[in-house]
Amino acid sequence: MKNLNLKNALIAVGLVSGAAANASTDYAPAIWRPLCVANYYTSGYGHKFHVCHSMEGYYAYTCSWFASCNPPSSSVHYATNGKKDATSDPAAGEITQLGVRDAQYGWHARCWNQHSTGIEHEGFVGNPAWFTDVQYTVSASLTKHLSAKFGWAKDRNHIVGHNAKSSSAWVSYANANLGISATCNTHSDPGQYWDWTKYMALVNDTGATKTARNVENTAATYVGSWATGSSATDKSGADYRYKSTAPVSEPATFSTALNVSATWNVKAWWPAGANRSATAPYIVSHAGGSTTVNKNQQANGGSWQTLGSWSMSGTQTVQLSCWTTTGFIVVADAVRWD
Repeated sequence: MKNLNLKNALIAVGLVSGAAANASTDYAPAIWRPLCVANYYTSGYGHKFHVCHSMEGYYAYTCSWFASCNPPSSSVHYATNGKKDATSDPAAGEITQLGVRDAQYGWHARCWNQHSTGIEHEGFVGNPAWFTDVQYTVSASLTKHLSAKFGWAKDRNHIVGHNAKSSSAWVSYANANLGISATCNTHSDPGQYWDWTKYMALVNDTGATKTARNVENTAATYVGSWATGSSATDKSGADYRYKSTAPVSEPATFSTALNVSATWNVKAWWPAGANRSATAPYIVSHAGGSTTVNKNQQANGGSWQTLGSWSMSGTQTVQLSCWTTTGFIVVADAVRWD
């Protein structure tokens, strides 16, 4: 991807964070953002490998650029944010499915298009600052999903950069096994600063130990109207969100990208109070599906309270629902995986 590096274009994040953003039906952790113009193939020769790109620009602008009704003739399956580098910027590690279904074929790598899937990473060939740990983790989780879905090996013959034509070994393999002309591309991304050792370790769950993740309410997403409070002295961080209990599906969603497949402990923090729900429903995603855990927010405030332990990998969520006994509030403050 080229020339998407206009910093002031981050104002476009209003476009990509609005009502048009919905959960992907192909890959649940991703946001689905449709294309205005169908710049993709509906058929091809099978998804046989996966191409990693760098945007040479910024995530928010890239998302709005693809969604515009006058884009260039290109498309790609997914994109990830590297850094939250402006107040209006989405959270680091946010992942979008950019209007191309897994079953379709994006226009991202010339003659490789009808043989591959692709992902764009916020960042630049000449600057490693945007290639963050959370971006590597989120991207690797997607790659594992695509490997399982399409049946290709999680190795460097099947997970390549847009610059893979520079590897004579890969060119020989691809020409013989992938049905492509391996040298039809001229790009150099993701470049020398992309850490393939780290990335492949994450894809294959090797060489990594658990890194705890704390997610504050400011990084969560909300459906419906959640008020902001700050008066409670036993809160985590500067503030918290709260909502009256009601029979509606309007949760607060905390999301993180776990760096290794393992058994993870999941915890929540809330400021306690008499007007809180005694059955606040936390819905925890994990390898086996999801589990609802009801917690009494009238007590045990101001500390991490365990929701449970589950086998997990990749991007996972904890949702706090307001659908429980009416007459109270539920408080979304912070969630931790460790």
